[in-house]
Amino acid sequence: MASNKSKLRFNCFLLRDGLESHEQAFRVQYRPGNSQGMRRLASGEGIPEGCVAYLRENSEKVPAWARLLTPTFPELEAIKNVSHRLVIFLPVHGRTFAVCFGYGSSTLEWSHVEANFGLRFAARTFDSNAVSGIASRRIDASARSQWVQIPSNSSISGFEVELEGEFTRKLVGDLEIGVELPELGAVVATDSVSFKLDTDLNSVHDVLSRMLRTTLESEASQDLAFIDSLEPLRSTSDIVKRLEQRLAQELFKTADTPPARGSDPWNVHLLAFAPPDDLSIENLHDFVVSKNDESREFDEMSLDALRSALSDLPGRNTVGSLKSARIMARDANGDPASMSKPIKHWLVFEAGDGDRRYLLTLGKWYALAEGYYEKLDQDLAQIEDVTAVLGLRTWDDWGPKLNWEKHYNENATEDRSDLICLDRYPLFAEDGDQIEACDLLHKDGYLIHVKQYTGSQTLSHLFSQGFVSAQTLVSDAAYREAFIEAVKEINADLEEAASAKPPRFVTYAIAFDGKQRLPHDLPTFSKVNLRSFSKRVRMVGSVPTLARIQMTFKPKKDK
Repeated sequence: MASNKSKLRFNCFLLRDGLESHEQAFRVQYRPGNSQGMRRLASGEGIPEGCVAYLRENSEKVPAWARLLTPTFPELEAIKNVSHRLVIFLPVHGRTFAVCFGYGSSTLEWSHVEANFGLRFAARTFDSNAVSGIASRRIDASARSQWVQIPSNSSISGFEVELEGEFTRKLVGDLEIGVELPELGAVVATDSVSFKLDTDLNSVHDVLSRMLRTTLESEASQDLAFIDSLEPLRSTSDIVKRLEQRLAQELFKTADTPPARGSDPWNVHLLAFAPPDDLSIENLHDFVVSKNDESREFDEMSLDALRSALSDLPGRNTVGSLKSARIMARDANGDPASMSKPIKHWLVFEAGDGDRRYLLTLGKWYALAEGYYEKLDQDLAQIEDVTAVLGLRTWDDWGPKLNWEKHYNENATEDRSDLICLDRYPLFAEDGDQIEACDLLHKDGYLIHVKQYTGSQTLSHLFSQGFVSAQTLVSDAAYREAFIEAVKEINADLEEAASAKPPRFVTYAIAFDGKQRLPHDLPTFSKVNLRSFSKRVRMVGSVPTLARIQMTFKPKKDK
C-alpha cells in the first residue's frame, strides 16, 4: 500500500573524509560568523544521531532586467529575487552527507565533496532499460556537450549516446527491480544523488546507508562501467598541484620554450580551448580575459587567441593565473553570454606517462583508472601495425601550397606500381552520398585512409571514414562496381585487390610531425574511438590495421 506521507525531493552530497567539523564543508563566506554565514538551527526530537541543519535566509538581489528597466518602469525598483539556503548534515556509517534545499548546494566547498558519488551509485543500480536522461561531455578538443532525454524511459542504447570515453555528467532513471530500496521515483545522479522520499530524516538516513554500502561494495554495470574509470582528484592534492604546474607550463610557454627544470616528465596529449557548458555558441561574439583589474578582448575561439590576449596583460603568467585570470564570453551587444570563470574551466587538457593518464574538463581533474587504461592499450595492441609492410613515404615540405593531404597522396604513389591514389575520386553510394573509398589502394588489398594528426576531431573523422567505406563496399553493389571500374581505369593490375568482398584490410595511416608512437601516444578519447571503429570494421569482415607516416617538417597553422 502506498504511503500517505508527504514526499520531498532530497538532494544529497557525500562529503570527503577528514573534515574537522561539518562547518568546514562550507565555503569560507558561508561559515558561521563570516559575512554570509549560515545559522545553525535548533533540532527537534526523533532525528538521526548527529544530524544538524544550517540556514541562511532572505538573501536579496535585484535582477539585472529590473535594474535596467527601472528608468522606464519605476515600479520595478522594488523587485528583488529572494533565495534561501538550507543544508542538513546527516552522518551515515562514519561518513557525512550534506542534504541541500533551495540554494544550499552553492554554500558547499566543492573540494570537500566526493565527486561522482551519485553517478557511481547509478552505475551499479540503474535499470539500463529505464533511463530518461543522459548528459555527457566529450573529453577532446571538440568538448561536445549533450543532454538527451526520453520522457517515457528507454534503454541506454536507445539514446544513441556513446558513453565510453566521455565524461558522463548526469543520469536520470529508475532503479533495477530487486534493488533493496523503497520506491524513490526517478533518481537523478550527478555528483549528488537526488530522490523523492517520505519527509522523515530517519528514512533518508536508511536509504543513504544502503546507497553508500552498494556503491562501495559492488561493481558497475557494463553499460556504465566507464563512469568508474574516471577517478576524481582532490583539488588540494599534490598530484593536482603538479598537474596544474604542467598545464601552466604548456599554456603560457612560447613554442620555443624548453620544459622548466625539475618539471614532471608527463607527455601532453591534448590541450584545447573548450568553452564551458553555460555558453550558447549562437550568442557568442567575443571573449574578455581579465586579471588584476586589467582585461583584454579576443574574438577567436582558439588557444592561440587566448595566449595572445594573456601575453598582453601586465605581469607574468604563472600557475596561479589558472585561477586568478578569468574568462567571460560576450554577445553582440557586449552583454555577458557566459559566467566569468577561471581559465582552467575553459580548457581541456590531458597529460600522462606510460602508466597513467590525467584529464581536465570543466575545471575538474580526473585520473584514468590504471586497469581501464591497461585494457585499452591491450586491445589496441591487437591492431596490426603495417607501417613496414606498406613502406609509405615521408611527408616532406613541398611548399606552403603543396603540403595538403591530396599532395601527399599523389606523391606517395610516385615510382610505385603497387600503390594508386583514389583521393577525391568521385564515387557515389546508392542514396546519392559521395563516399571516398580510400586515399590509397595497395595491391595486397589495403584500403589506406590518410590523415595528418592535428587533434582528436581529425582522427574521429578518419576512423569513421574507414568503417563507412568498408561497409558501403559490402552493402552497395553499384558503389562497389564503380570502385572496381575506377581502380581498373587507373591500374588494371590492382583489380583483384579492389574486388575483394569484404575489403581485406582497412588501414588508418596517421602522419605525425614529431616522435609520437602509434597508437600509444594518442589522446584517450581517440584511443577509445579507434577501438570502437576497429570492432565495427571487423564486424564488416575486414581487418583493421595501422600505419605511421613521418612528417619531416612542422606545418604552420591556418590563420
